[in-house]
Amino acid sequence: MKHLNLKLFVFLILGILSVNNLVGQTQKPNIVFILADDFGYSSLNSYGADKNLVRTPHIDRLAEQGMRFTNASTPASICTPTRYGFLTGRYPWRSPLKLGVTNPVDELLPDTERVTIADWLKERGYSTAAIGKWHLGYGKEPLDYTKSMSPGPLDLGFDYHFGVPQNHGDMLGVFIENDHIYGLRTDKVNNYSRTFYSTPYIGYDAPQRTNKDVMGDLTDKTVDWIKQQNRDNPFFLYFAAVAVHHPITPSDYMRGLSDCGPYGDFIQDLDLSVGRILETLKYMGLMENTIVIFSSDNGGEIPGNRPEAPEIAAIEKGLKINGELRGDKHTIWEGGTRVPFIVSWPEKVKEGTTSNDLINLLDIFATVADITDGKMPKAKDVAPDSFSFLPSLTNTENKHPRNTMVTADANGMHAIRVGDWKYIDDTPPVGLSENKLKRVKNTFTPQLFNLASDPGENVNLFSKKPDVVKELSEELNRIRKAESTR
Repeated sequence: MKHLNLKLFVFLILGILSVNNLVGQTQKPNIVFILADDFGYSSLNSYGADKNLVRTPHIDRLAEQGMRFTNASTPASICTPTRYGFLTGRYPWRSPLKLGVTNPVDELLPDTERVTIADWLKERGYSTAAIGKWHLGYGKEPLDYTKSMSPGPLDLGFDYHFGVPQNHGDMLGVFIENDHIYGLRTDKVNNYSRTFYSTPYIGYDAPQRTNKDVMGDLTDKTVDWIKQQNRDNPFFLYFAAVAVHHPITPSDYMRGLSDCGPYGDFIQDLDLSVGRILETLKYMGLMENTIVIFSSDNGGEIPGNRPEAPEIAAIEKGLKINGELRGDKHTIWEGGTRVPFIVSWPEKVKEGTTSNDLINLLDIFATVADITDGKMPKAKDVAPDSFSFLPSLTNTENKHPRNTMVTADANGMHAIRVGDWKYIDDTPPVGLSENKLKRVKNTFTPQLFNLASDPGENVNLFSKKPDVVKELSEELNRIRKAESTR
């Protein structure tokens, strides 16, 4: 009750602070955040992908109509931590999850007493929805999917939720709507069921997903939800696509239409979904007052141990999934954390612009708060590691969102960016069990790179720049010990 009262107190104070800012303002903008899955930095035509191999006209249209960021990063190189960071504006390694991801039967990771971006916007009159891949857990352990899976998205500020628990190929095989399995008929469970593709899954008595149709199903729900909105009431839509996470399962409609195999087809499925969302906004007369943000939860995956993988076939055709960046999903390198990031906001963000400002997906929270309120409270309980990049969007001179940030890999190892310098630390996460410590111990030796002169992280300057190493190492430790950085 003590923490619940604290959250209500924060809302009360924030509401008081915002009254004067909202009076006399024009209608608040709708906000749509489209988060791709495992989508590499150079997988869009607007970020260098060859149009002879794959075509992404709808997402590229966002770049033409808005701002493209070239120095945007995720807080981690893997799914769950990035999603936690986006929702809370907090470094994910401050949560109980120090490495890896949540499993389908894990309990809800975000603390319901912590203010999320959806909480923030709902308090300001927004309708809110989370549609697509969730991957943050549900309920409390032990979780029973045949019953209510609360707490979940509805307890984190969302009015509506429809999605998949982990990804479109997870062993659950069902959709979740709000806090129940979608279409659940009885509580019967067959733990030895198999899908059409002969992969095992938990057989709930409910409609089963078909991998190749999931992107279309999620997009249908998204389009329907947008059409149900009152145009006089602002909304916040978080659409988390399952493409292009494996299994690589393009739709029947898109299969064979790219020139780099199923992986390219799946990229084009993602682009098609974005196009359908944009066309719905346009049809409803909402586009002019809607901020659309597109990004990815981490870099693209390059499964080197699976030569038969569709990603490898696409690379052999010439697709540079992560461009010239080193590494991929799971890794501490730029290929694991640097992602495409596009913002479209008609009449507010100049069309066809590019920014090299350093930003992080953590920063969406503070930016949205800046847009809706004009200020963020100095509180460790609200977006403690989030910095507004509104000055970047409005081209405010000599104002940059951040100069420092920490990123993490799948093993919980940390790197810190300070300007163009990147220092990779070799200290394992605090609080790991002995088994997990063995997994990550000696993963790295300390390394230092200058990303301005060496974006591919090929030249380790650790031994040549001891003063820089000392400065960055001390700053990393300071951030780790602090409760917030903002």
